[in-house]
Amino acid sequence: MRCCLCAIARSGFLVTALAALIGCDDVKDDAPFADAVDGAVVRETAVVRETEEAAPESASPEIPLDQLEINMSDETKTAAKSSGGKPAYNPLNEKEAYVILHKGTERAGPGGYTMTKDPGTYICRQCNQPLFRSDDKFESHCGWPSFDDEIDGAVDRHLDADGRRIEIVCSNCQGHLGHVFEGERMTDKNVRHCVNSISMKFVPKGDDLPPTIR
Repeated sequence: MRCCLCAIARSGFLVTALAALIGCDDVKDDAPFADAVDGAVVRETAVVRETEEAAPESASPEIPLDQLEINMSDETKTAAKSSGGKPAYNPLNEKEAYVILHKGTERAGPGGYTMTKDPGTYICRQCNQPLFRSDDKFESHCGWPSFDDEIDGAVDRHLDADGRRIEIVCSNCQGHLGHVFEGERMTDKNVRHCVNSISMKFVPKGDDLPPTIR
């Protein structure tokens, strides 16, 4: 029996078995796998770090362009129009921007210039271009200022987005004014420029007209 044990010990079988059980450094079979795991961890850590740097948690959500335009301050709006060689038009508040820039419509009623009868000139609120004369203003009882004529070359006409009405805009800055209607027989000229008060400024007769911003 003693001779048998000695033979087994000399054969190295027992030494190899014990080394495998206790994880001896001499056993190299698992080394390539360990290196691969370490490399993957390094690469994964680098990817995570790059992702965090590219997309910080404090990033702000995108804001629709039209909403941003309405909420811009007067100073920011003026600076934006000044850039790129564009004229610095008069600053607009939120309600003015809604009508003039985004083609909105103010509420109908006797407010604004609807009932104004003083002699003078109505100019574009955004760029100061003269648009209408008080001599051409009349009461249409529609709830908005109405004119049966315009100052020559001051107003452009476009087919409205609804495909039916004709939109009128300032020919200089393209600011929205309202709509024009024909065939209503309200005046001899048979035309009604239905204009938002907020799109205009009134300059009384005798006062100097401000220069048009071009």
